Amino acid sequence: MPAPRVVKLTGEIDVYTARTACRVLDDIAGPAVIDLSGVRLLCAEGLRELANVAARAGAGVVTLRGAPPHVRRVLEIARFGQLFTIEA
Repeated sequence: MPAPRVVKLTGEIDVYTARTACRVLDDIAGPAVIDLSGVRLLCAEGLRELANVAARAGAGVVTLRGAPPHVRRVLEIARFGQLFTIEA
């Protein structure tokens, strides 16, 4: 089995930047790791972009890694643990 692709997102992912910031996620359709350690803000638009990845790849196929505590809390509230494996 090939190693999962690793993608790093950084900065503020909000209504104005989500589409551009998350463009790198567009071709993820299988195992991948999305590194969120550099994300300072994640709003609903960013959550939608991540949910699109889960819809293409399948639930539990993609891992979200390194989210700062405030971003991790947003992921928990949105119940993204049902869509992704979430690592500290």
